[in-house]
Amino acid sequence: MPPSVPIDPRRSMRAQLAYALRLMREARSMSQNDLAKELYITRETIAAYESQRNRPDEDFSRKLDAFFTTGEMFQGLWYHAQREHINEWFEAYVAHENEATEIRTFQPLYIPGLLQTESYMRATAYKGQADEELIAKRLVRRDVLSRDASRPHLFVVLDHAAILRRWHDESIMREQLGHLLDVGELSQVHIQAVQIADGWHPGLDGAMVVLTKSDRSRIGYVEAQFGGRLIEDPAEVTRLGLRFDEIRCHALSEEATRHLIRKTMEMMQDDLLA
Repeated sequence: MPPSVPIDPRRSMRAQLAYALRLMREARSMSQNDLAKELYITRETIAAYESQRNRPDEDFSRKLDAFFTTGEMFQGLWYHAQREHINEWFEAYVAHENEATEIRTFQPLYIPGLLQTESYMRATAYKGQADEELIAKRLVRRDVLSRDASRPHLFVVLDHAAILRRWHDESIMREQLGHLLDVGELSQVHIQAVQIADGWHPGLDGAMVVLTKSDRSRIGYVEAQFGGRLIEDPAEVTRLGLRFDEIRCHALSEEATRHLIRKTMEMMQDDLLA
């Protein structure tokens, strides 16, 4: 078996949890396979936890505390790990997104990543400094909507502001809005918008995503400055799902949203001719 990859526990609470698991396992001179047998799971599961590809849930953290007699240490680490903001959000989030059968997202200021054109991605890069590797990953990410099998159902609610936002090059947003109309024709994609004229709505607190997997488990994601937070606590994800439903109650129908997008494109065209 190849040597274990070092874990820097100072990197994040997620890394601290993985570090503690490996530390306690090795302190008992146990292999990953040994621990897996004791806890009635697979060695691959232990390996995924220690490599941070996956994170233990609260129930498994409780089992670790019982097995290692560590009080509530693992439960405490899990609690803070699932609440922290992550700078490496893309890899952690996309791993869950690829397994999703349903994706519900609200965006108050941007077009959601799965629906962005390449030009839009570049225009929204910080000070125009596009990361080519990240752009390539984001373009591949969109394939989830067109893959041959297990295409997820995508439910999108946009704030009107995300549709109205413009760039110095008007063609970028016109292309993006046209892409929304095209993708909206897909049977599993549903796009709605909340009009600015309707005033306040619960989505103004920020962007959010709720992913549902084939086993009906759900993962949430919320955005913030300098990172985002994956939400795995079932109660909190349920609250996030309810918030999405509340926002959607304020939205136009899909057909009315298409009309709003077309009208916005016409206004942009009129501005160019003025």
